[in-house]
Amino acid sequence: MWIELLVALAVGLLIGLERGWQKRQAPEGARFAGLRTFGLLAVLGAVLSLLASDLGTVLLAAGLLSVTALIIVAHILESRQDGDYGITTPVAALLTFTLGAAAGGGYTTLASIIAVIATILLAMKPALHHWVDRLRQQELYAVLKMLLISVVVLPVLPDQGYGPWQALNPYEIWWMVVLIAGISFVGYFAIRIVGHRRGILATGLFGGLASSTALTLSLSRLAGRDRDLSPLLAAGVLLAAGTMFPRILVEIMVVNPALLSATAPAMLVMMGISYAGVPLLVRRGMRGNPTRDVSVNNPFELLPALKFAALLIVVMLAAELALQWFSDEGIYAVAALSGLTDVDAITLSLSRMARDRIS
Repeated sequence: MWIELLVALAVGLLIGLERGWQKRQAPEGARFAGLRTFGLLAVLGAVLSLLASDLGTVLLAAGLLSVTALIIVAHILESRQDGDYGITTPVAALLTFTLGAAAGGGYTTLASIIAVIATILLAMKPALHHWVDRLRQQELYAVLKMLLISVVVLPVLPDQGYGPWQALNPYEIWWMVVLIAGISFVGYFAIRIVGHRRGILATGLFGGLASSTALTLSLSRLAGRDRDLSPLLAAGVLLAAGTMFPRILVEIMVVNPALLSATAPAMLVMMGISYAGVPLLVRRGMRGNPTRDVSVNNPFELLPALKFAALLIVVMLAAELALQWFSDEGIYAVAALSGLTDVDAITLSLSRMARDRIS
C-alpha cells in the first residue's frame, strides 16, 4: 500500500513540477494548479482506488466526476481572467488523478511510464509547435500516406505463400514496399532537420541497419536529380553498405553462433573496405557547393517502391526455380539472387539450415 501511495505521489509531483515551471511567472494563487495540487490529485486518486477495493468502484467513479467538475470550474474562472482557453493543464490534472488511481490499483509501473511520457510531451511544447509551424502540406499528406500503407494495409495482408511453389508472400512483399518508402521518408526528414550533409550521412548509417538496398535506391534517385551532391550521396551508400555487414553478423550470432568464426573475418574486411572511401567522398562533397540544399520535393515516393516490389517478386520466383532445378547446388544461386533484394532473409535461412544440419 505504501509503495503504491509513494508512486502516486511521485507521479503527481513529476507532472506538477513541469506544469509549475511553465507557470512560474504567474503570481501565487493565479495559477490553475501547481506542484502541490498535482501531487494531491495523484494521492487522492490512489486513496480512492485503494478504498474502492473494499467499498466498491462507485466511490472511485464519484471521485473522478467530482475532480472533473472541480477542474472544469477552475479552468473557466482562470480563462476569464487571463483569456487563455487552452486545456492542456486541465487535461494534465485529470490524467494525474487517473494515474494516481492506477498506481493505487497496483499498476505502478504503467503509471510511472505514462507519467514520464506525459511530462516529456508537456515539456516539448516549444519544439512541437516549431515542428508543426515548419511542416508543409505535402509533408503532412506524406505522413498520412505512410501510415495508410504501414498501419492500415500491411496488417491485413495474408502472411502465407501463394503462386508457384508458394514462393510469393503478400505480407513480406508489401513489407518491402513499406520499408523502401519508409527509408525515403526518414531520409527526407533527416535532411530537413539536420541539414543535407549530416542528414545524408546519418540516413546512410542508420538506413543500412534496415535495408542497404532500399537506401541505395533512395539516394541514387536523389543523385539523379542533383549531381552536385553525388559525392555525399555516394558516401551515404558506402555507409549503408558497410553497416550491412555487422547487421548480418548480429543475425548470425542470434540464430547460429557457430558460424561466426567462419563469417566474421570476411564480413569485417568488407565493412572496412566500404567505410574506407567515406572520408574522401565527404571531403569532396564539402568542397563543392557548401551552402546548397538537397532538392527533395516529395517525402513519400511510392512508385519506386512498387517497382522494387515487382523486382522482388521476379527474383523470388527465379530463386525458387533455381532451387527446384538444381536441388542442393541451387543454394548458391538462391543466395546470389536473394542478396539482390533482401540479405536478411537469406542470412537467417542459411543460418537456420546450417544449425539444423549440425543438430
